[in-house]
Amino acid sequence: MIKLDDYEKELLGFAREIVYYLKKSGVAPETAFDISQDILVKMLESEIVLPPEKMRAWMYRTAIRTYIDTYRRDKKYQEILQKEFFGKESVQRIDGLDYEPLYQAVRSLKENYRMVVELYYFQELSVHEISQVLHLSISNVKVILMRGRRQLREILEKEGYHNEDFQ
Repeated sequence: MIKLDDYEKELLGFAREIVYYLKKSGVAPETAFDISQDILVKMLESEIVLPPEKMRAWMYRTAIRTYIDTYRRDKKYQEILQKEFFGKESVQRIDGLDYEPLYQAVRSLKENYRMVVELYYFQELSVHEISQVLHLSISNVKVILMRGRRQLREILEKEGYHNEDFQ
């Protein structure tokens, strides 16, 4: 059994509070636990030891920001799925979907494709900005983005996903 010191016990207490707060705010229990765990790990890995009153505020602020980022990412994944995989004629806004197949597909892209796709769709950088960040030509970024989209579509189709699976 691992022995926890007072600081870690304090962190665990705040993590439980965050889970309760997020669930009370309407966040899915799994998501609330994931966010709380991520924040707890960040605090444990951090070299900085905050006093309890600041630690609690930091953890809550970080939990809220993390949830908002997760929510935005889920929305963005849905938009990509609708636009790039299913075509523009069948674009629909859908909330509450299980995005795990898309997450897995994006994660399985080749690293250079994944990086460009994530920067373009999730970080909302322009092709020009991506070219500056990655030190690539604009045309090279466009080619990588096109190939990444194609590979993403192929992965999803290979896994047997069709438009009706996400409606």
